[in-house]
Amino acid sequence: MADPIIIIGSSIAGVTAAEAARRQDPAADIRILTQDHFLPYYRLRICEVLDNPAISGQLALHPQKWYDEQRISLETDATVIAIEPAAKAIRLADGRAIAYRSLVIATGSQSFVPPINGIGRPGVKTLWSMQNALDISASLQKASRVIVIGGGLLGLEAAYHAKRHGLPTTVIEKAPRLLANQLDDDGSAVLADRVRQLDVEVVTSADIVEILGTTREPGSPVSGVKLADGRIFPADLVLASIGVRANIGLLDNSGITVQRRIMVDDHMRTSAPDIFAAGDVAELDGYWFGLWSVSRAQGLVAGANAAGGEAVFDKTIPPYIIRTMDTRVAVQGDKGLLSEPQYELDILLDKESGNYRKLIYRDGIFSGFMLVGDSADYARLQKQLGKPGPVNPNG
Repeated sequence: MADPIIIIGSSIAGVTAAEAARRQDPAADIRILTQDHFLPYYRLRICEVLDNPAISGQLALHPQKWYDEQRISLETDATVIAIEPAAKAIRLADGRAIAYRSLVIATGSQSFVPPINGIGRPGVKTLWSMQNALDISASLQKASRVIVIGGGLLGLEAAYHAKRHGLPTTVIEKAPRLLANQLDDDGSAVLADRVRQLDVEVVTSADIVEILGTTREPGSPVSGVKLADGRIFPADLVLASIGVRANIGLLDNSGITVQRRIMVDDHMRTSAPDIFAAGDVAELDGYWFGLWSVSRAQGLVAGANAAGGEAVFDKTIPPYIIRTMDTRVAVQGDKGLLSEPQYELDILLDKESGNYRKLIYRDGIFSGFMLVGDSADYARLQKQLGKPGPVNPNG
């Protein structure tokens, strides 16, 4: 029997890789190995588990029956610790070695835990996996005050759901504004106002120097957060959501080219023969967005090619669309820099309604937009990108 196509990781990239491999080769032996305990799940909805842990099973991408029907072997609680390209084999923590025909690495990311003094105290948690969400949901039942470190999407979502528990909640962000990578100053200010209207405190330009405990002992439970300017914010539950790091530890000594992530080409091929990578763990010529849509598209390419196809990844810049804090944000294309003469901006800022719209023109071409609050014009604006301006966002 031929060796299998092995997919390491049950992220959306891993599952779509398996799906694409099956379409490419109906007879292939396809196996997904994941260290996760749960069926692959819809990570974008993971914060809903904070409100209702009973829905965790409903977030599965597919029921077990689907994997059976597709003849895709899914093994959970399986940790791959090494890849041996010369032997075309992987090694697992339980001592097994499995040979492969081709390999897709879709191990995703994990939460970055900053080296802050006291970060290991009981009551300091990260939110990335389903198990994280279930643990935090239980902690929210006992907490009296919550601090979320990080003003990105996941941090804002975590704060939103903590507040839904009726808990005083504070978001602490090191950057001078929320969603600093996506929004400009005005857009971020509108978003921050909307967050505060939900009675969630927002602290920006904040440098955390210590996670305080109930005593000075390292193992004592968390009691608050201390900033460099001396301010102290009390909390008995701290959620760190500062960013992610690619899960690439299993590539040590593999010889596969890795920088911050696995380097791939537009076929999602790594530097090793018959080994592909997709999703958060992969990077193509500096292209990395950490978005679900990108991971899914890369998984489809990697899986098809692992099964003998010649698919090519389309390296376009995806839109950034979120809904959090009862607010919609949609960003696509150029951000627009007034310091550069080729840009012209059409800005509508309505603080009373909490809406912000920025239309961006580069050398007379409609090249980007930002929407905070009212995003009803998103689809219309997206269709007009790349066309001469000005555009009428209302049709």
